[in-house]
Amino acid sequence: MVDSSAAGYLRRQMSEHVPAPAQSLPTKPPSTFRSDALASRERILAAAEALGGDRGMSMVEIAAAAGVGRSTLYRHFATREVLQRAMQERADALPSSVPAQVATLPFRAPGQLGRDRPLALEVTHILDEVPPHLVPDQLVAEARRAAGVAVALYVVDIDGSHLLRLAGSEEFPDHLADPPALGPEIVPEGLPAFQDRLHQRLPGCTCQPLWLRGRVTGLLLCMGTPMTALEDIAKQGAAALELANDYTDFIEAARRRKPTTPAAEIQQNLFPPRIVRIQGAQLAGGLLPSYEVGGDWFDFVDNRDGAWLAIADTAGTGPTAAGLGAAALGALRAARRSGHTLEQALLAMHETVQKLGNPDFYVSALVARWRPATQTLTWVNCGHPPAYIADAEGNLSELHSPPHPVLGTHDHEPTFTATEHQLRSDERLILVTDGISERRTEDGGHFGVDGIRRAIAGIENPTAAATAMAVLQAVTDCWHQPLEDDGTIAVLAIT
Repeated sequence: MVDSSAAGYLRRQMSEHVPAPAQSLPTKPPSTFRSDALASRERILAAAEALGGDRGMSMVEIAAAAGVGRSTLYRHFATREVLQRAMQERADALPSSVPAQVATLPFRAPGQLGRDRPLALEVTHILDEVPPHLVPDQLVAEARRAAGVAVALYVVDIDGSHLLRLAGSEEFPDHLADPPALGPEIVPEGLPAFQDRLHQRLPGCTCQPLWLRGRVTGLLLCMGTPMTALEDIAKQGAAALELANDYTDFIEAARRRKPTTPAAEIQQNLFPPRIVRIQGAQLAGGLLPSYEVGGDWFDFVDNRDGAWLAIADTAGTGPTAAGLGAAALGALRAARRSGHTLEQALLAMHETVQKLGNPDFYVSALVARWRPATQTLTWVNCGHPPAYIADAEGNLSELHSPPHPVLGTHDHEPTFTATEHQLRSDERLILVTDGISERRTEDGGHFGVDGIRRAIAGIENPTAAATAMAVLQAVTDCWHQPLEDDGTIAVLAIT
């Protein structure tokens, strides 16, 4: 079998040519490069710079952001170190775009941070000094005084369809459509292309992402070029907004273009971050729709005993399903935090649902644990659609495991048999609920495994977020009618 991964490509190259030591690898393009190769190189550098706020960004994600294949990326930059040096040389060669003199606007917001001059933000100081509902205004005020230009703060709608202005001048649009997002988080590798579209619509504006552990939770949009770089303010602001969100409804309300149902509101509060980077892998999850229904959930967390990931679908609809789902997820998290095994966690979920005393209550779930050192996935499937494995070429296969009944339906204590499978680099684990697999299509059929296969076939750089977005978009597009049930996906991509 031919290893088609980026590492395999490098090994084949090394078997044919003995490269110079890493410190002597060239960072400047040869003069014989064709114009299309030079264009690809510039796209890679531009994408890497746009993602510069995230030091954990992988080479695969940089290739996705640049819109080039992995082989093209490694042909230009054989290692991450070579790419970093080329970026530094490019930055040193470019003239500064920041104007020498920009008059700072005399704007002061509530909170009175930095009374005499702009003050470098510090998260705990913000939360101690500023009421939670005024943190967005304070962030914009500090960014405006540091930048010397008008600034607006945008967050993402919970369905990922729009950027919504949370604070800042009304000179900026109330909303900006079609960000590359999974729920309320922007997919980092989609940032460069979105910034290009943003520049076409608002050519006089620049933007600074709000980074938080590899996630982009919002954007600072500036009217012109900032006098002072806003990276530090954006990072501190992202953390401050995340913490302030626990003390006020103002931020969450701004993420909703329309009212949510009670069930959907419960569901939104169950979810972890939509995009997570862990040791040796990426995780991403999303759901459709965001404003209604409420029976599905996904969950993942990175612990010392490996990363846990789970996906579940509860019986019923509306508030009943949402409450049942919250109870089952609470049992799973309680078991994890008590140091229980995978099997003990499932037993806790089963007993919790059973004790609710309604024979119509049950939960289908697939709960798994990923150990990066051995690249081993251990899982149990309880009445849920099967897990799928996609390789780098988009070939899809089902992961087989012993069947178990749904949780909460038997009086006797169930037993669980876990299955193990070793995942290889560049493979993706795809978990879905039946709202995706049983989604009706225009021709009267169902989306099914073939729909998943078609959705991921065109992904050139198969990151976890790109895979989840492609499947959810295909589910939306396959029939003009709204979803009849929640459609939820979770993806683990091995790096």
